[in-house]
Formats: sequence, structure tokens, C-alpha cells
Amino acid sequence: MIHMDRNTSPLSPLSDETVGEVARSTVLNEYPSDEITRFKQLYADHYGIRPEQMEVANGSDEWIQKTIMTLGQRGVMALSPDFVMYEEYSRQTDAPFYTVPCDAGFRFNFDEVIRSIEEKRPSLFLISMPHNPTGQLFDAEVLERLSQAMKAAGGYLVLDEAYAEFAPAYRRPAGEHVIIIRTLSKIFGIAGLRVGIAVADGETFSRITRLNHPYPVNSLSLNLASRIFENRDQLKKFTDYQLASKKQLDAAFRPLGNRIKTIESSTNFIFTYGRNARSLGEYLEENGYQPRMYDTPPLGDVVRYSIIRLEDYTGLKKLINEWSTQYDQERKIDTGNTDFHFTR
Repeated sequence: MIHMDRNTSPLSPLSDETVGEVARSTVLNEYPSDEITRFKQLYADHYGIRPEQMEVANGSDEWIQKTIMTLGQRGVMALSPDFVMYEEYSRQTDAPFYTVPCDAGFRFNFDEVIRSIEEKRPSLFLISMPHNPTGQLFDAEVLERLSQAMKAAGGYLVLDEAYAEFAPAYRRPAGEHVIIIRTLSKIFGIAGLRVGIAVADGETFSRITRLNHPYPVNSLSLNLASRIFENRDQLKKFTDYQLASKKQLDAAFRPLGNRIKTIESSTNFIFTYGRNARSLGEYLEENGYQPRMYDTPPLGDVVRYSIIRLEDYTGLKKLINEWSTQYDQERKIDTGNTDFHFTR
């Protein structure tokens, strides 16, 4: 089975030989003080930020949880849908949780969002940028409006940038009330190492890091992550592979036209929906490509597909073409049929 349901890299950025080399050189009988310092400097240099305004934790999920624990006392607000763990971590900490729903096309009315902020006055607004699960990229003007609304409410805006490296550069809101959360799980391909980053300034940085452990990430994960950023040419080659795979993914679904609805995605996945989306998803699943399907509203007719190895797109495109051909044939027979069943 070729997995398209995990939103992670289809490849590892490190060879088995490199992993073995790094493991053998990692000092296991000491705490990872030097390892943290080295990784933070490499990461900060890569992004042009200061090491002292960033901190690491055991995955970006831990930063989401800690941010809610430290700043979410007056309530947490998010779009619906958005990353499911926003609500889960709010529930774990008994923080009130509010959402602003999308429309039927999974778009958001940010006038309504701003009104909800002004009414509820949450202390925290979390938003994935690019958006998870749809993949859409929000305008810089929209984010600035969110930022100013949260500042006026005496709260904080969290930009969850898990997929940011797949998207065009954008203008981020500024200010001590803005927090950036990032991960190495997506375009950098090391989801299993659990390395997450938070970037903030001033008192906000002090508040979100006050629950941090003295050594929040283990030595081996840090050393392997550092190795990725030490070789810029190799890192670019790897990230270019992810971006090339996303282009192939877009190309594979483009011929579907109006048979299935899609949203332009700035992530490593494609978001499909509508009455025929599940039919295609089930057809691909039956033939060796596992997509992500949902059972709860408003995602009941949504199917998502994440990037795969470049050599696997030939089979995917063939199957999509087969499904499309049978779809067109069925439409000619009965244009009123809303429940198609295809066989191969």
C-alpha cells in the first residue's frame, strides 16, 4: 500500500549510513546542552532569526499544548475545521474553546471571525498557516486583522506554520502577542524525531517557555536534526524533492476538472471534496493508494492525498484516468445518478 494519508515526507533526508554515523558520535551519558545550542544556532541561521527568540520541544504539538496551558485561560478560538489538536489540548486543560465555521466551500468569512473575537475575547487564537486541513493560504491582510483584533482583546495570535515551507513567503504580523510554531516533520522529513520550534519575543517568549524542560529534546534527535541543516546543498536537494512531488500531485489531480472539487493547496497535500470525492478515494484505496478519509462533519465528503515518491505518480495518474473514464461513461448513461461505483 502506498500511503497518501500521513502528510509526511515519502523519504528520509538522512541515509542509513549517516544515521549510524551520527548515532555513534552522540554522547549518551551526558545531558544535551551543547546539542541544543548547536541545533538552535543552525536553525536560526537558516531562517535569519536570533537563537534567543526560539526554543525547541518534543514536536510542534507540545508547543501547541504548552501555549494553550500558559496563555489560554480566558479561552481558545480557532477556525472550524482546523488542526484537531487545538480543541483536544483545550479540552485537556479545561480552557473554553470557540470556533468559527467555514462555508460550504470550506472558505472563511473573516468579518465574522473578527466579530467572534470581539464578542468572546479569547486569550488565544490558533490558526494553521497554510491551513490544515484545506491547504489554503490566507492573505497577509487577513492575518494582520486577526493580529490587531487579538491585541485589542488582550490576547495572543498563534501562527502554526507546520507546512510553511511548501507555501510562498508571506508577511507575518508583528508584535510580542504573535507566536510562531514550526516543525521539522513535514518538508524536512523527520516526523519520527519529534522536533518542534516556537518563536516569540519578550514576555510572551518567557511565558510560553516557563513550562519547558531543561533538556526538552534528546541528544540523538538534536544531532540528527543538526546534520540536516549542516549541509545546505543536500538540504536544498531534499526540500526540492518534496516540492517536485507536490507539483506532481497537483498535476495528477488537475485533469479531474469539475468531476471533483479541490482547493488550491500550499501544503504537501491535496484537499478534495464533493459528492464524487469519496468514490475516487475508495477506488484508489482498492488499488493500492491509501488516502485520508473522514467521517465527521463538515469533512464527511472530504478526501485528502499527501505527496508520495516521484516514481509512484505513474500508477496514481493511471488509476485517476481509469476512474475518470468510467465516471464519464456513467454520466452519459444516467446523469441523475449521485452514487457511482467503479470496478477495475
